Amino acid sequence: MVKRGKGALFALLATTACSGLVGCFDVSTTNLRVIDNFNSADLQPSDPNFGPWSCGVVGPTANSSVTCLPDSDTEDKSPFSLLLHFTVTDPPDKLQQHGGAAMATLATHTVDFTRYGRIAFDLKLQSSGENPLPASAILYVELACMTVLPLDSERHDLYVSQGVPYMNMWHNFALSLENFGPPPALVEPITGGPAACLRNVDGVRFNIDAQLPDGMTGEAFLNVDNVVLE
Repeated sequence: MVKRGKGALFALLATTACSGLVGCFDVSTTNLRVIDNFNSADLQPSDPNFGPWSCGVVGPTANSSVTCLPDSDTEDKSPFSLLLHFTVTDPPDKLQQHGGAAMATLATHTVDFTRYGRIAFDLKLQSSGENPLPASAILYVELACMTVLPLDSERHDLYVSQGVPYMNMWHNFALSLENFGPPPALVEPITGGPAACLRNVDGVRFNIDAQLPDGMTGEAFLNVDNVVLE
């Protein structure tokens, strides 16, 4: 299995550019933090502590492309969501490279996610036509904590993640933060465990592992809206 350079992509993205949460929650609620509702029609999150959303290819970049732009397709009839459109190709080298694509926002200052119980969002992932993603494709929400160190090295690319059972139509997800954990590929234990990472979150990412067989190409459209801590 080829290890994906996810922490490195967080750094790269920093240099590149209920139905409907708005209807379900009062944004004045004390323990609600709106990271982004995307209604401003740009890539700058609603929360000023987070930098602009950007997107990138994960893994091999040959014959791959990615764009992320505001999109008028929304679940709650609000003005905009964020659309990630990507095409990725697994090189014909007799290895599955686990390529994919991601959209991410990085925080100016670390945020203590342990003050909240869940991260919620609206999401749909569509893929069809000539190059559909295989049914085995995996979608993760990943929370970066690049200031937290592993126990036995000086890496600065740690994160915790949780899989999302995506659909090809809009659906609201609310993931319990206590269920986030280190990805299987992370060998080094996080100093202080997942709780230390959650206390020092400095990035939020939606990441797709296309799970393409060797030499194959896949194309998909990921819409995300109303990213909220509650």
